[in-house]
Amino acid sequence: MSISQRNLATSLLAGGGVLAFLSQITQVALPLGERSAPVILMFCGALIYMLGLVTSRNESISTRLESLLSKPGKWLGVDTWQVISIIIASLFAILAHFAAGDFQKMFSPLAAWMAWLAGIGACLAGCWKPNDLDLRLKWKPFSIALGLTLLALPLRAIATNSIPIILNGDEASAGIYGIAILEGKVNNIFSVGWYSFPGLYFLIPAASISLLGNTAAALRIPSAMAGALTVGGLYLTGSAMFGKRTGLIAALALAGFHFHIHFSRIGLNNIWDGLFFVSTVGAAWYAWEKENRTAYILAGLGLGFSQYFYPSSRVLLVVVFGGILVSGLFNFSQFKRSIANILMMAWVMIIVFLPLAWYYIKYPQQYLAPLDRVSILGPWLNHEMQSTGLPAWQILLEQMVVGIQAFTFIPLQAWYRPEVALLRPFYAGFFILGLVYMISKPKDSRSIMLLIWLLLYIPLGALSESTPAAQRYVAAAPVCMLILAYGISETGSLAERLWQRPKRMVSAVVVGVAILLAMDDINFYFNKYTPHTVLEFGRNDGVTAQGIANELMEKPEGTQAFFLSNPAMGYYSIPSIPYLAPQVEGFEVPKPWGSPENPIPTSDHLIFIFHPSNTTDMQAVQNAYPGGTLRKKLGVDEQPLYWFYEYEAAP
Repeated sequence: MSISQRNLATSLLAGGGVLAFLSQITQVALPLGERSAPVILMFCGALIYMLGLVTSRNESISTRLESLLSKPGKWLGVDTWQVISIIIASLFAILAHFAAGDFQKMFSPLAAWMAWLAGIGACLAGCWKPNDLDLRLKWKPFSIALGLTLLALPLRAIATNSIPIILNGDEASAGIYGIAILEGKVNNIFSVGWYSFPGLYFLIPAASISLLGNTAAALRIPSAMAGALTVGGLYLTGSAMFGKRTGLIAALALAGFHFHIHFSRIGLNNIWDGLFFVSTVGAAWYAWEKENRTAYILAGLGLGFSQYFYPSSRVLLVVVFGGILVSGLFNFSQFKRSIANILMMAWVMIIVFLPLAWYYIKYPQQYLAPLDRVSILGPWLNHEMQSTGLPAWQILLEQMVVGIQAFTFIPLQAWYRPEVALLRPFYAGFFILGLVYMISKPKDSRSIMLLIWLLLYIPLGALSESTPAAQRYVAAAPVCMLILAYGISETGSLAERLWQRPKRMVSAVVVGVAILLAMDDINFYFNKYTPHTVLEFGRNDGVTAQGIANELMEKPEGTQAFFLSNPAMGYYSIPSIPYLAPQVEGFEVPKPWGSPENPIPTSDHLIFIFHPSNTTDMQAVQNAYPGGTLRKKLGVDEQPLYWFYEYEAAP
C-alpha cells in the first residue's frame, strides 16, 4: 500500500470514527423527537469508517477510490486524503449545530465544541498546501508588531475603571450575560445572547470577570487588548501592502488616534471588528498578490470567526470577496488561476461559521435584529417624509452626504461625542492626500480593497439612526489610518524624487510627523475630551447610576437597596448598578411608601435611594426606620444627584 493510500484510509477511519462517536453523544443528549439528524450523521460516520476499513484491507478498492478523488484533488491542489477531510469537515460543522441546539443552553456542550473544533481542524488539514509562506522567517516584522502592540496597550488599558467616566448600560448588560455563563445559566455559542449578538463573544467578558470580578476593568481590559493588537496587526498589513515605512506610520497614527483609544476602552464587541478587518484584509490581499494558499486559509479563518462578533463584520465579506472580484476584472488570468484558492478560503469561512449560520437560517429575525433596531429604513424614514414633505430618495441622499462628512467635517454622535469629526484637522489633511494618491491608481489591488472598505462605511453610517453614530465607524478607523499613512509616505517619496533627499532622512521626518499627530490626539483625548465629559454628563442618569453603584459596591452581602421609582430612572433601568454591586439585593418601589404593593424589607441592613425627581417619601421612610443616616450626593454642578438613607437594625 502506497503512502497516499495509507493516508486516505487513515483520514476515512479517523474522520468517520470521530463523527460516529460525537454523533452518538449528541443523540443521547437530545430530546427523543429531535434525534433524527445526529442519528443520520452517526450512520454517515459509521459508513465512512467502514469505507476506511475496506480501503485499508483491499488495495484494488483503495486504488479505485484514489483514482476517483484524484481529479478534484488535482484541481484543488491537494492530495486525495485531503479531499475526504474537506468533505467530512462539513459533517462536523452540521453536527456542532445540532449538539448545541437553538436555546441558550446547549444540549451537549462537549459534543458541540469537539465537533466544531474537529470540523475546523479537518478543514484546515484538507485545505493546507505547503508553499513559501514560512512565518518563522518573518520574526523581525512580528517582533516590531509586538512592540507597537505593547506601546498602544497602556493608552487603552490604564485607568479603565474611570475612563470613560461611567460604565454604560450596554457594557454592564454584556457583563451580566458573561456572569450568566459563569453561573451555568447559558452557554450556547452557536445561538445569540444579549441584544441578539452571537453568544461566542460573551465568553471573553465571562473569562475576564472570573479573573477580575464584577468591575469595569474586567469588561474593558479585553477591549484594550483587542485595540492594541489591531495596532500591531495594522503594522503587518501596512508593511505588506505598502512597505515598512507606511506600515509604521499607520500603526503609530492608530496607536494615538483619539477615536480608537476611546472605543478600545469600552467593554463591548465592536472594537474587535477592527482587528478582524486588519488581519483578514491583509491576509486576503497578500493571498491574492502572492497566490498563496496559506494566506487564503488565514483570510477564511478571519472571515468565519468575525461573524461571531459585531454585526458590521458582515461588511468584511463584501470587502474581501468584492476586492478580489474587482481586482480579477483587471487581471483575469490571475483570477482563473486563483479560483481554487478562493473556493478554499470560502470553504474555511463556511465551516467556521456554519453552526451559527444554520441557527440564523432557522431564525432570520435574529440575524436581522441588530440591523433592524438601528436602521432608518422604517418608521424614522416615514416620519421624516411626513414632517419635511421630501421624497424618500432625497432624505436618503442627504443622509449619505452626512455619512461622507462624518470622516472629516461633521462631529460624531451617540456613544462618543468629542465635538469633532472622526478625523481631526491634521489627520484629515493627510487622509485626503492619501485618497488622492489611491484614486490615481484605480487598478491597483491595494486601492481597490481599501477603497471598498472605506466606501462601505458611508452607507453603513448613513442608514443607521443618530447619523453619524460613532459606534458604527469603529472598523473604519484602521483603513483611515492606512490611507492617511499612504498620504504621508507618498508625500515623502515625492520629496525624495523632487528634492533628491536621502530616503533615510525623509523616513525620519515622515515618521516624526506621525508621532506628532499621535501625540496631539492623545493629548486631545485625555486632557481635553475626558475632563469635558465630566462637565458634559453633569447630572444625567448614567452618572447617577455610576455614583449609586460605586457606593453599593462597598456594602456587605445581604444588603437590600430600595429605589423609590420615578419615570426617569429605576434600580434596574441602567444595568451598571446590578452588575457592579451584585451582592446587594435591589428592589423597585413603584408606589408611595407604606403601600401594600411595595416590596417588604427583610434585611437588617437597608438602603433607600431617592432620585431628585421623587423625594416625597423621604420623611415617611425615615419615620418607618428611625435612626438611620441620610446623605446627599452632589453632581459637578453642585445639584443633588440622589439621596441615600442607610438604616442598620440594632443587634
